[in-house]
Amino acid sequence: MRMTPPSPPLMLVVLLSVISLASGVCEFPAEWSGKWFRSGMGQEGPIVITRSSISKTGDCEEKGKSNRYLVKEEKYNCRKCMVINMKHNNIIQYKESYCDDTMEMDLRALCMGITGDAMLYSMFRLSAEPVTCPFHGPLTFTYSKGYGECVQPVSQVDSCAEDSRLLFRHQACADVPGSESFVEELVCLASWKEGSNHYLVGKVNHIHANSDEDRYRCFIYEHPHHQGNTQTWNLAQSADATCQGLISAHEGSKTMKLTKVTHNGRKCKFPGWLTAHRHWHTLDNSQSYFVYHKNTSLRISNGTAAPQDIETRGHTDFRLVCHKYENHREHHEHRRPGAGGSSGGGGGGGSGSSGGDHHKHHRDHADEDHVTVVAHVTVGCKSGYQCLRIYRRDEHVVQVRSGELAFTAEEACSSHYWSPTTANLTTLVAAGGPPGPCGPFGRYHVPDALVPCAGDAPTFTHVTVGCNSDSGNTLQLNARCPEESVYVFHCHGQWESEGVTYVVASPMSRASGAPRRVCFAYSVASAPGAAHTLTLTARHDTCIQRQHDAHIALNATLAGKCMEVGSMSSGSSSNRSKGPAGGLHLATTLLLLLLLILVVPATALSL
Repeated sequence: MRMTPPSPPLMLVVLLSVISLASGVCEFPAEWSGKWFRSGMGQEGPIVITRSSISKTGDCEEKGKSNRYLVKEEKYNCRKCMVINMKHNNIIQYKESYCDDTMEMDLRALCMGITGDAMLYSMFRLSAEPVTCPFHGPLTFTYSKGYGECVQPVSQVDSCAEDSRLLFRHQACADVPGSESFVEELVCLASWKEGSNHYLVGKVNHIHANSDEDRYRCFIYEHPHHQGNTQTWNLAQSADATCQGLISAHEGSKTMKLTKVTHNGRKCKFPGWLTAHRHWHTLDNSQSYFVYHKNTSLRISNGTAAPQDIETRGHTDFRLVCHKYENHREHHEHRRPGAGGSSGGGGGGGSGSSGGDHHKHHRDHADEDHVTVVAHVTVGCKSGYQCLRIYRRDEHVVQVRSGELAFTAEEACSSHYWSPTTANLTTLVAAGGPPGPCGPFGRYHVPDALVPCAGDAPTFTHVTVGCNSDSGNTLQLNARCPEESVYVFHCHGQWESEGVTYVVASPMSRASGAPRRVCFAYSVASAPGAAHTLTLTARHDTCIQRQHDAHIALNATLAGKCMEVGSMSSGSSSNRSKGPAGGLHLATTLLLLLLLILVVPATALSL
């Protein structure tokens, strides 16, 4: 059988491969490339790894099995064996033999000279992307630096807004030498497992850390132990910027025991009518609220969308985790249209933290118009507990009253941190909510409109509520100053509270930079024998009826219902309302005239 000679391109590939092997071409893996820090070499600048060399170490001459490399040091004109392992994308560890200046020993012989107790070097990738930490606060911990365990007062660990950062609050124990009260932040950079041990590498920032030698630390920890509702981690920390000498989670320069107490049953969740929408924004669009983690947490970001930059999110975002429900007393404080006589959902019951009532405080609260929640709040690495009263105003509108940040959950709703009359009120609107009703329909005129125009502020002449659309979801303001204008708003949500109707609306058209949402608050009063009077205010920031600093404040009198024909113009005499109600009234009048024309002559003839 005749063999077909290989094609020239294939022959060229084979030839180049043979030449490469013969010339000893050696390359490090591409994922190793970058700038790295190694303890003891920080003053000389970063270590730079390329495909062919490791700066300050040598050039790759030969690659053997099991990550063994023959490396030549040009500075000393010698060769050594390096056993290099990438434990994580951000961590490389290696051991090395002595450097042979005879240049006679091969890779195998040099590698045999590496003993089990040889120095383990660790390199940490500079500008590394942080990773999620293996445990999350809030936790308590005790610690020891070799002079006894600091148990009382107990120290605490809090999660930061980003899952890659933890805050350790160390307490000083009077009877333990070496213990001190200080705070340090841990940024988790890598984690991996070897046998039964888990390893973690991070950067520790504290008041005494002045260089990367002080910041990089290696940790070894065990899988958490469970006992009832308690989880416990044993953790040991290296003495310097290496992983050298870490044998077990019970031996290290500093050892810690971390404890987390979990609650039985389901996790605390925010009410179903809040989590039905995954994205809410404040009335002025300055902040967005996002629902996360199976309805157990909220993230508050500046603007209308969460920042994509992790570093920015970690320092500016608020994270609220539902901790427990508190019972509240004002069960009939507010009422939504059509909600019936009770707005509180029937009582609220006992303490949110009692074991017997645990299940009822995790229902979706569909029958309640407001709930009081204690949330664990984190911004950056500052954290605490906050009392929140959340009101369901409409299907697409909620309001939140928030107290001051407390150190413990038990204090959050106490009078020192929370008062329903002074707590900050935030109005939230569901993103993409459809139009809704506008309130007490009718056409109103403003008596004060006869006053001469003053300045650039609009002088409004008429208010039309729900008359200019079939669904009654528009509100119209007519102005004659500084020029004749018509402002039309789509309504998104409506509710009543203490005789005041609140409506969240958005302008149908707006100038660049103008508010996207407006909250109208109006009340209607009537005296015997007098027309109904409408008191209306409008705000861009929140929903309250306060006239002295409102963006719009006016009083108007009822000129007629939507179906009634009045002499009121909608901005000018040539621009009268020609909505469906006016057309129907005109058609009825014409029909009556036609019947009179037909019936009256017939009656006269019969006489």
